[in-house]
Amino acid sequence: MRESVNKPIRLRDFIRVGDFYFSVIGYRNEKGIKCFLRYVPDKKGEREKEGKKFKKLLHRDAIEFAKRKSLRYFNGRIFIVPGEDVDEIFKPEERLDVEGEIGKIVNFFSGIPLSEMGVTGSRLIGLMAGDSDIDFVMYGKWWFRGREKIMNGIRSGRISEPDKEMWDFIFKKKKVNIPYSIFLSQERRKYHRAVVGSVYFDLLYVRGYGELKKDVPEEEGVKAGITEVKAELMNDVLIFDYPAYYPLKHKEIEAVLSFTHTYAGQAFKGEVIEAEGVVEIINERKYLIVGTEREVEDEYIVSLTHLEKKGLIKEFLDWKRR
Repeated sequence: MRESVNKPIRLRDFIRVGDFYFSVIGYRNEKGIKCFLRYVPDKKGEREKEGKKFKKLLHRDAIEFAKRKSLRYFNGRIFIVPGEDVDEIFKPEERLDVEGEIGKIVNFFSGIPLSEMGVTGSRLIGLMAGDSDIDFVMYGKWWFRGREKIMNGIRSGRISEPDKEMWDFIFKKKKVNIPYSIFLSQERRKYHRAVVGSVYFDLLYVRGYGELKKDVPEEEGVKAGITEVKAELMNDVLIFDYPAYYPLKHKEIEAVLSFTHTYAGQAFKGEVIEAEGVVEIINERKYLIVGTEREVEDEYIVSLTHLEKKGLIKEFLDWKRR
């Protein structure tokens, strides 16, 4: 096995148990690896590795598969795999391919250590399809350097932001529930999606190894109803993390936690946000959870400050009254 055995398993790593491939969805994995089942053997599958066909499972597909097969790793919400059951660990920073399409992205990020970047998803585990996304990972402070490079690159014309066709595709694929114009306005200022030449990629944040034990809840709490909250964002250090963490200046709600990537990076320090979701009590503190399902419907996070600046408040209020 590679050097992975001496490193903690963290977000966006993959693990293999037999012929099942799981994506890691948390940082605290000492008592069992928090993950989700992504690929399983299937004779009719569209992916192939070492002569065997595999099927990609969407969120609900994985849950249905786990229930149908009575998988002991499934706890009713996510999968918890004991470390001793893991046959192989896939770490993006250890398996970075610097050739071809990926090489163009790596070259764009010159100056950032190769050890601080990688590619996750199907490309990491050798199960990519022709249309597989490039989920490009950077770690800790280097992610912010990478984002800055994207921002400067787009502004200078060295690279480009997604075109309208790509934005339309992202909007439909993610099944975004807020109006398209609001989605697009908020996405364009995140600078975590870009096109190098003809190669589109997402830039995904993962904490560095020295940052894994931050005080951000990962466990499910006690549900205490659905609510809407408006408050000022106190800092934006972990707004692109998983869950995206929005600490609030609010008398009751400690922070908003987003478990859907759609609502990562929605607001920046000092802005007033509005969010709707499920209140959960975790360690005697109240948090507002957005993304209780992977495909959100009535849950959302927006920056009221940004919408006001862009003249989109009326459209947002009309959408809320729908």
